[in-house]
Amino acid sequence: MNIVILLVFLMGCFFSTFIEKHYKLANFIWILIVPFCVIAATRNIDVPDTEIYINYYLLEDTDLSYFVDYGFEFGYQLTTKLFKLIANENHTVYFGLLTFLNSIIIFIVSLQFSKNLFGDDDSENGSNQFSEKTILNSATFYTLYIAFFGFYVNFIVLRAGVAFSFLILAMSIALKTNKKIIDYIFISILILFSISFHTTGLIGIIILLTVLFTKQYSNKFYITILSIIGLFYFLNITSRLGGVVFSYISSLNTLTMLSNKLSNYGGESLFMSEGVSMKFIFYWIMAIVMLFNVNGSQKFYKLYNVYIVGLLIFSLMRSVLLIERVTDYFLMFSFILFYVFISKKEGWKYWMYYVSIVLMQVIFVMRIINRDIT
Repeated sequence: MNIVILLVFLMGCFFSTFIEKHYKLANFIWILIVPFCVIAATRNIDVPDTEIYINYYLLEDTDLSYFVDYGFEFGYQLTTKLFKLIANENHTVYFGLLTFLNSIIIFIVSLQFSKNLFGDDDSENGSNQFSEKTILNSATFYTLYIAFFGFYVNFIVLRAGVAFSFLILAMSIALKTNKKIIDYIFISILILFSISFHTTGLIGIIILLTVLFTKQYSNKFYITILSIIGLFYFLNITSRLGGVVFSYISSLNTLTMLSNKLSNYGGESLFMSEGVSMKFIFYWIMAIVMLFNVNGSQKFYKLYNVYIVGLLIFSLMRSVLLIERVTDYFLMFSFILFYVFISKKEGWKYWMYYVSIVLMQVIFVMRIINRDIT
């Protein structure tokens, strides 16, 4: 990816945040969606997996009556067929449409979270930092999304990217205080959509259970868990656990599809992960920072618990080379938590945290997208 274009785009993101924040505008996200779709659509073929998806797209046809087994999930193949009716043989338009689909879902998510996370008062002490009249700064929300996961899922892991989006939308509904039967039906449908794009969407069931049945715990509890996570990860005392757990999962018939999918990515080197992940360190430190700087609602802590589960799995299964394929499902909610954290800040602190969090994650993801960066 062209670094100059990236920097110009990021400057546009920050400027859009300033305009929306200063003039109390709403839904400025649309100013950013179109250029981001263009950047994603016109990416270099050297970006990991891009050539694979191009070759698949060119092989796929528009006949909805039958599906050739290309090794991809039904939902993704169906979407590709439908998009090909629009884009014909133009893979650039196809990539843009996939990014636009994800962006539309994230826009809907921003509206849902504006109501279900920031709108009502359900904290234990009866106070919430957001009132019902709070306007979600959509430019900040979308920028935090694209900073890591937006780039990652729209440039590399396209199928998992749409699966991520559907799960985030499902959890935005799951956070509603007074859920009705229709809400549970929608949640179930969205999780099924997620699985239809990538089998690892099954992880969404665990996330849903975490959102539904956990609550805000004491700071002492969170400090203890975060300390254990750090201890396990940095001392690497569970180096054998990753292989043992994965082998056990592989033996369960109900999770055969999931384990096979992960095995296909790793091959013989599945349990050869070495070194320290700067990404893990960043998210672990941010977990500590948010703990002491956000007096959030119960709903905030439900997502925080999902985030913590992701860090715990990361630390326990560090030896699994592609464990991030799993933990990303939990850590993808980080951009929402970061938004709440940043929104508590004013003046120069707002911009210091906002710009730092965005740039740090962009550096991480660019090292993946631009393989020549070391």
